[in-house]
Amino acid sequence: MKFLEPDEAAVLAAVAALAEGNPFLPERVASEQAALRDAFVESGQVWHAEAELSGLHPNLGKLEKLVEGFAPVLRERLAKGATASREELVHYEGLVRHLLYMRYEHCFLALILKAAQGESTTGRVPEYRAFARDLAHFCDIPGVRLPVASPAPHLFAWGFQIRRAFQSTFRQIHGGSMAAARLRAAVWQSIFTHDVQRYRRALFERMGDVPTLITGASGTGKELVARAIG
Repeated sequence: MKFLEPDEAAVLAAVAALAEGNPFLPERVASEQAALRDAFVESGQVWHAEAELSGLHPNLGKLEKLVEGFAPVLRERLAKGATASREELVHYEGLVRHLLYMRYEHCFLALILKAAQGESTTGRVPEYRAFARDLAHFCDIPGVRLPVASPAPHLFAWGFQIRRAFQSTFRQIHGGSMAAARLRAAVWQSIFTHDVQRYRRALFERMGDVPTLITGASGTGKELVARAIG
């Protein structure tokens, strides 16, 4: 059994790129377009808060529908013995992470907003058990070993940190220009580095030891950048 049809390989690679990529760079738009193909809605190269006031980003719902339908199909093929290359398995794992992030984004955001209101966020998170079950369903497949699989606690924490970093950067640094987009992208990279996989493998435990130097003339927004990173 074939794991991927020719046209599916490009879609899978694009979704995996979205799971690993910097959400504020124009490359994100290219990945969305490659994943959605004819369903892609043109909405500009810059993702910023002011544009969201009129509604959600037009491609988010389309991407969620795509991922929710695609992941079970690929999981079933692997369970039935389809042979996948290492690269294809890496991309599949990225697809699963993207799926779980979208399914539980509401949970991550609820925790973020609760903390912002000064409420305690310690203790058990009710949604975690369902998250762990979903991860096991898609990744614990007999005879299949994913090259970069992560344990459920680590991946849940990763999703929370991704959502928290996006919330802070998106809301602290406004502006629809490409310069503003590049600034948001630089803040993102200062948190996760250019390689999110490397962050997940090792750096997440040591980020408190990594200093960030913010430079610029007076009035250029250094305080906003510091708040976003902090």
